[in-house]
Amino acid sequence: MKRRFKATTAVVMAATMMAPTMAFAQSSAQEKEISVDIESKSVVFGTESGISVKFKEKLDAEKIVVDFKCYDMTISSELKYNKDKDAYEGTVKFDQEPEYLNVWELNKIEVKSANPYTLNRSDLEGMGLDLDSCDITQEILIDDEAVQKAVAEGESASNMVQRSLARAAVPVEKLVGDNRYDTAIQVSKEGWKRSDTVIVVNRYATTEGVIATPLATTYGAPILLTNNNSTPDYVIKEIERLKAKNIIVVGNESQVGSGAISALKKSGASVTRIGGNNITEISLNIAKAIDEKHDVNKVYVANGTNGQIDALTIAAKAGEDKQPIILTDKNSIDSSVYSWLKSESLSDGYVIGGENVVSKDVLNKIDDIVSADVSKNRVYGSDRHETNAAVIKKFYEDKNLNALFVAKSDELVDAMTCGPLAASKKSPILINPTNYVSARHKDLLSTYKADKVYQVGGGITDKVITSISNSVSKHNSNTNTNASGNNTVVLDAGHGGSDSGAVSGGRKEKDYALRTTLAASSALRAKGYNVVLTRSNDTYLSLGTRTTISNEVGPKLFTSIHYNSYNGSANGTEVYYNVKDKNGGLTKTAASNVLKRIVNTFGFTNRGIKAKANSSGTDYYYVLRHNNYPSMLIECAFIDSTKDMNKLNSNSKVNTLGNQIAAGIAESIK
Repeated sequence: MKRRFKATTAVVMAATMMAPTMAFAQSSAQEKEISVDIESKSVVFGTESGISVKFKEKLDAEKIVVDFKCYDMTISSELKYNKDKDAYEGTVKFDQEPEYLNVWELNKIEVKSANPYTLNRSDLEGMGLDLDSCDITQEILIDDEAVQKAVAEGESASNMVQRSLARAAVPVEKLVGDNRYDTAIQVSKEGWKRSDTVIVVNRYATTEGVIATPLATTYGAPILLTNNNSTPDYVIKEIERLKAKNIIVVGNESQVGSGAISALKKSGASVTRIGGNNITEISLNIAKAIDEKHDVNKVYVANGTNGQIDALTIAAKAGEDKQPIILTDKNSIDSSVYSWLKSESLSDGYVIGGENVVSKDVLNKIDDIVSADVSKNRVYGSDRHETNAAVIKKFYEDKNLNALFVAKSDELVDAMTCGPLAASKKSPILINPTNYVSARHKDLLSTYKADKVYQVGGGITDKVITSISNSVSKHNSNTNTNASGNNTVVLDAGHGGSDSGAVSGGRKEKDYALRTTLAASSALRAKGYNVVLTRSNDTYLSLGTRTTISNEVGPKLFTSIHYNSYNGSANGTEVYYNVKDKNGGLTKTAASNVLKRIVNTFGFTNRGIKAKANSSGTDYYYVLRHNNYPSMLIECAFIDSTKDMNKLNSNSKVNTLGNQIAAGIAESIK
């Protein structure tokens, strides 16, 4: 509707007061009314982690119950009040193994007072608690025996490792039909139990479907497909399932003709049409229809001839905002479109696409009628994938997504039909090639977390979907905003299972290596790095599987952690790095930084950093030689040296060693 005036309204948000029993939580988040100390941020199945919760103001309760949730599982732990420390203390036992999202999040705290109450996540956040700092990552076990069995039966180790790593991914929901009509129906069934209105477009009219997305969300409706002269019976059945009363056809009679209209009317719903002489006029008429139900105060502009993909990348966001996508020519705006937009007193506008599709003149014309500075609101990339990535980065500032929708980028109808569902979940659509993850998306994806990945339409390989769902898993996400590019580290605890490694006085290398590795993992995760472990408990893992894991993950740095031995007559720390970096490089730098931190902290003998080669001049150690990525091997100390092991005579000291390894790695790859 036409706005009679433009004004800036100051809105004052009143602070919501909590119940009297929770008065301590009324203060600002900066005052931190609660603190949570977790012993281990990286755990394995069946282990425990100590936890301490302290409130700024003493509670009238002898105990509290802390709930951690991982997808659809919950672990509850009772913590008792320790008056000497003025804190609630206890342990969390990880005796449940979730299928997906292997990150346990602090879900709530139940205060068991005379008048019990519950602090949920929003309450805890309001009390100043950084919820991300309370995440506990349960590491994934890759079973080498299963890998070797699969290989013997003809499956590649790569595929087997991918299947194991998929457990660290977010759940994937496949909305895939037998054809494009059916895929649209699968999307509809996922998002709507019923809907009074349904939007229908021609199965080939991708542009009409894209610009209809904000119209669909204005009516709370799905988008279904038809042919130009007929509508499949199963589409009619879906309309009947939705109990739709109204069908809005978007497109001209050449796209949705009388035969299709007659079939649609069999559903019992009334049918109306939004059309126009061309796609620009159709976009204007859609905008007017939106404006009848929801005030249009913002506009997204794209090219109507060859900017289809640009319009698609913004469709879900436009749908979320219930604001129209206006299509123009490259160098001009239709006069009727311009006049209507001018009458709307727009507060904001965005141009999607570079100057090769929407000229600077068009942007300036939009800028003249919008109160915001549109000159700064052009979003684009060098190709469809980079534009897609730029739109996601620009408009989805919250890195914790409800979902991520993935559709193939070479055929856009699937991405078009999922627009209203993505909009309802305030989630972006990722368009991607069918058999590899676009380079435009790799760094972008690692900065987001999602609760679910939707694959919309077939044709995309499982490996691509697994890679994407791994990237946006909280287990794997890159949360270190200070790091650039690849932020993944693979940590390899040496030996394990039937392979004890060096043994001395009851001490086993495999045990020390695993504890050191888990401590390093916790410390790196706390710094925001993505960590993948080759083993997470006392299991055997072949050297081939260890390097396969690394080569599948593609880390910034692979680090194998070991302890040395030499008949009790040697001591100290040494680190091996890639031969190719002998004259300088990442692994030489990382080896130097890690060695320095260990030696300075514990006073071990400095045995130096070494690039050890075999007779062929390649790396001596298998896990370095067969690794496609930068790699180093640490000999932390001599397990048969009394001098060394007296300095590592407690779990806390071994943890400190792991922390120093993490610090050296972080210093090297930041």
